[in-house]
Amino acid sequence: MALTLLAAGHEVTAFVRDPRKLPTQQPIPAIVGDAANAEDVAKAVAGHDAVVIALGDPRNPVLLALGAQRESCAHICEKGTANVIAAAKAAAVRRLICVTSYGVGDTRAVLPDMHKRIFRWLRLTEQLEDKERQEALVRQSDLDWTLVQPVGLTDGALTGRWLASATGERRKRTISRADLAAFIVDTLLLGGAHMRESVVVSGLPI
Repeated sequence: MALTLLAAGHEVTAFVRDPRKLPTQQPIPAIVGDAANAEDVAKAVAGHDAVVIALGDPRNPVLLALGAQRESCAHICEKGTANVIAAAKAAAVRRLICVTSYGVGDTRAVLPDMHKRIFRWLRLTEQLEDKERQEALVRQSDLDWTLVQPVGLTDGALTGRWLASATGERRKRTISRADLAAFIVDTLLLGGAHMRESVVVSGLPI
């Protein structure tokens, strides 16, 4: 996403905890910090026209299910998003795109039972509840927000084909990260697209 915006002549700043995870093919201006630290977030948000939140719990779900990885990352989506919203208001940044997950918020009721059982087995209840609180914060803000709910993410190639549905409709159970990033870029560049909507993004058969 950042590389696409840079290629189109836009200025982009990445906010990361670990700069080693940034793409290596093209340098991206980055601020290293912690999303749970309000001062770090405020420094990153100031001076920008829009913010994209893509927070998540980095812990391995299989290791979590086996009880082998319990270091605390609790509520990172809620805490980080609260800090971003506060920083955006202070810096007069209106546009906010927040990536959450299919199966929370508006799509909680349509999540297949099999997925619910898998999530329970992987002990992902805590992470999903964190996403729920994150969405609530975004909805309660007076920013020009869009909630993006992708289905299962893959490392597949960019296809340029996806379904973006504000009514919860879904096609494939997966979408590549490259296609999700392209959708977010399109939404940003179109300005008012999907304003104050929750949008499910899924792949389309080729």
